[in-house]
Amino acid sequence: MINRNDFASALNRIYSQELELNSLPLEDILAPIPRIDKLQLPAGTRVMMRCDLDVPLKDGAVADPSRLEAIAHSVKYAIEQNWTPILFGHLGRDPKNSLKPVAGALGELLGGEIDFVPDWIREDGSGLMDCFRDNVAKYSAGQVVMLENTRKYDVERTMWKLSPDEFESVVDGLYKLAAEIREHVATVFVNEALAASNFDFSSAVLPLVMDSVAYGFYLHEEMSEHIKGARESQLVVFSGLKIDKLNDLEKVIERGKLKMIISAGSLAMALKKAQAQLAGADFSLGLAEEDSGAKFYIEPKRIEQAKAMLKTCKEQGIEVVLPVDFVLSDGSISAEIPSGKSQMDIGPESRKLFAEKLAEFSSSVSSATLFYNGVFGKFEDEQFAGGTKDFIEQLKKATKSGARTYVGGGEGRMALLRYGSLGDVTHCFTAGGTILKSLGNKHIAYVKASYIQSQMQGAKAGAVQ
Repeated sequence: MINRNDFASALNRIYSQELELNSLPLEDILAPIPRIDKLQLPAGTRVMMRCDLDVPLKDGAVADPSRLEAIAHSVKYAIEQNWTPILFGHLGRDPKNSLKPVAGALGELLGGEIDFVPDWIREDGSGLMDCFRDNVAKYSAGQVVMLENTRKYDVERTMWKLSPDEFESVVDGLYKLAAEIREHVATVFVNEALAASNFDFSSAVLPLVMDSVAYGFYLHEEMSEHIKGARESQLVVFSGLKIDKLNDLEKVIERGKLKMIISAGSLAMALKKAQAQLAGADFSLGLAEEDSGAKFYIEPKRIEQAKAMLKTCKEQGIEVVLPVDFVLSDGSISAEIPSGKSQMDIGPESRKLFAEKLAEFSSSVSSATLFYNGVFGKFEDEQFAGGTKDFIEQLKKATKSGARTYVGGGEGRMALLRYGSLGDVTHCFTAGGTILKSLGNKHIAYVKASYIQSQMQGAKAGAVQ
């Protein structure tokens, strides 16, 4: 097993955003990571499987099983091999959320019962619960186990907001817990969690101590085919309420692949005001620039960020297409957003402009590839769904014309399913934020962790030979 100092060094390569690691092509960083069916393991081998278990619940039941359906192939394969798959993952951000109903839903999907473990890590993160550690050896070949929500334990989020001077202080604790899991639970780690893009203990720290790391069928395909394809996008369509998506768009711009950006929602508001100020004018954002604590508030520093992004776009020759009119909260159409008002959708002239620009891009760019994320307004309200609904129709046309079209998970996927179908685009992801991060200029944490572990194991095997 990796020693403490090598563990610290490997972890720091991920934490410090090492330039050499981030600059590797995705193909190179994925190359040494095998798919689950390449593992040669005897029957009864316990395999820890980090899975996408973050599914929506309604009235205590799984409302959308798409992520469970995505991981089912890998879990079934592990059962067929007579391994003992030990599934774990998170459910939302609330540590009180329990995965018990998810275990029930996945068990029905697999056609068998899943043993659920409600407590497995000590509350202080110092080690495994004795009752769990003692029971692990009793699990039988082919038995499926699911552990409680990883975010129940603070240790899962240790690396989220760690400052550089705190790094050394957490290494020993993380290493101790990871080593104990390796010793008592499993030495094999399979990642089947596309959406686990945060710097989590479970997905980006634990793999470093394992003897073997592999990707599940779904994650392997998403990474090696669809994310690889989406990273070639020359056009990105970014929208939505979350202004922090501006960070993701900034990183996509920095990769230097883009020819055009179409934006709506809060991102467009920041860019619209920045564009006006760069021209010596201004643009009112209405309620969005009134600091009332609302989610749609756009603070001044975001305008400055947007200005820098627009300057970079000009230098790189990237065309930025923004709305020219809006549907306001009272249902009226306006080219401006008056004080006290909110924009709830793009207006008819903007829909026309977006359609023209998308058609222009699809017909004039060789091997046209585009990525769409978010929705253009409060699309769950039919009064403000027109812009999103119309753009889905434009996406269908672009796909039929030969463009490669990718749609992010979350609201973009919901809109596609509401106004079209998965077959209307080249590919629709089940994850949102992870895909945005993957399109940027830094690899996500679990990809780097898997790569580093595979590198170390390859070096060890070469030394033995």
